[in-house]
Formats: sequence, structure tokens, C-alpha cells
Amino acid sequence: MLGSLDAAGVMVQGNAREIVAGSAWILLPGVVVGLVATSLAFDRYQSLKGAAVSVPELLGGEQAATGLEELLWYAGLVISSLAACLVGGFVSTLVVQRRTEQPLRVAAAYRALVPRLPALALAWLLGHAWFPLAILFLDNVAGTARAALAVLASPLILVAVTYTLVAAPAIVIEGLGPVGGLRRSWGLARNHFGMLFGFVVASVLIGLLVQYGIAYLPRLLQATGLISFGHFGWLIEGAAGQLGRLISTPLVATATALVYLEVRMAAEGMDIAVEADQAFGPAR
Repeated sequence: MLGSLDAAGVMVQGNAREIVAGSAWILLPGVVVGLVATSLAFDRYQSLKGAAVSVPELLGGEQAATGLEELLWYAGLVISSLAACLVGGFVSTLVVQRRTEQPLRVAAAYRALVPRLPALALAWLLGHAWFPLAILFLDNVAGTARAALAVLASPLILVAVTYTLVAAPAIVIEGLGPVGGLRRSWGLARNHFGMLFGFVVASVLIGLLVQYGIAYLPRLLQATGLISFGHFGWLIEGAAGQLGRLISTPLVATATALVYLEVRMAAEGMDIAVEADQAFGPAR
């Protein structure tokens, strides 16, 4: 579990151009929406004080955001979640290339991804139908109860994520359809639930640390007194939050693909099949 996260960090560091830059094109729509929402919020905050980066007013009460900002925030969450699924499919090919000691080829990864886009999108829709509904439900809950409800619901959300965790790698690597990918993910999670659930918890924590660590760098720099962003601070901090997303999402996606291969190797001897293909060519 932690070994996969560590291996993913090493792989991303050594292949940032292929993994991070290659994933950036997929994440770009969500980043643009986030930057637009940040620029709108800039008109109200105009400083680093008063709001949390990339979390516009979920816990902040009914008057904390305008209707347009809330709409953009919802759209950004949905687009970013779907993009993370697509990044998972894209990165899976790169991970297999590394596992089989091939050079990492972004073009080949995109060629493998494009035919699977409908299956990935439908699998995301089927596996995450609860996501936009949960966000809308939380928005209609009184602000005082919203945080407590989010905390109480988080274990259920983590369980749901665990059962759909490896659907994207399965769809791309095994060439499955949306339902087949979800069934494959469900089966692997059911047989290795403890390991995959622990991985989900660890990857969420590490992903948040990476994203918000980068997002809060402007605030930390300003706190030292060595630099001041003035009334542009909130805008710069919001942009840093989007940069953090560009790094944290490929990192978690790479770790997820590695966990998928690890589970299959443990359960099905996939490593033997891969090594046989390397030595004798793929079976026909």
C-alpha cells in the first residue's frame, strides 16, 4: 500500500514530463473552471485572509458565495472528478510501459486512452452518480450541520471509492467496457478490501497534503515577511491550488495503477504472464 505510493512518487519525479505534463491536458478544463472561480472570488476577498483555497464556502454558510461562484464550484468538482478518472486510464499505460521496461511514450498512452474514453466516462457516471447528488444535498443542509454531516458521511464515501478504485486501469489495460470495468474493480476490492481501503485513505491524505501544501505556499511566503502579494494574494493562492491539483492527481493515479497491478500479481500471477510476454512475445 505505502510501497505503491512511494513507488508512484519516485516514478512521477523521474518522469514528470510524461506523467504530469501528459496529464495536464486532461486536467486543463477543470483547472480553467477553478481559475475562473478564483478570479470571481478575488473581487470579494482581495487578500489571503477569509477563505480556504479551492474549497469555496462548502462550510461557509449561505452568504459566503454568489450563485455563479457556486455553479462554477459544482462544475469544477464534477469536471475534476471525471478528469481524474481519465488521468487514471492515461497513466495506466505509462505504468505498464515502465513495468515491462519499455520507454514511456505519451503518444502511445493517448492512443490507448482515446478508444476507451466512452467506457471510462460511462463507468465514472455509473460509479459516481452519488457524487453531484451528495454535493447538492450538502449545499441544502444548514451551515452548522454541514461539517458534521460531511465528517459522518466520509467513511461511506471512502468505501464507495474503494469499490470503484481500479475501474479505470482495468478498462484501459484489460480493454473492458464500463460495466465490466466496474465489476472487475468490485471483485478485486471485495477480495482485497482491507488493503485497498487503506490505500484509499493514505492516498487521500497524501493527495491533500501535496495539493494544499502547494496551495498554501504563497500564504507561507507572505507570513515570512520577505515577500508581499498585496491585494493579489487570494488570486495567487487560488492559482497555486490549481497547480497543486496538476501534481497531486497524476501522483494518486500512478499509485492507483501500481496498486491495481500489485493486486493482480498477488491474486492471478500477472507478473508471470508479463514476464512470459517479455521473453516469448504475447500469447495469441
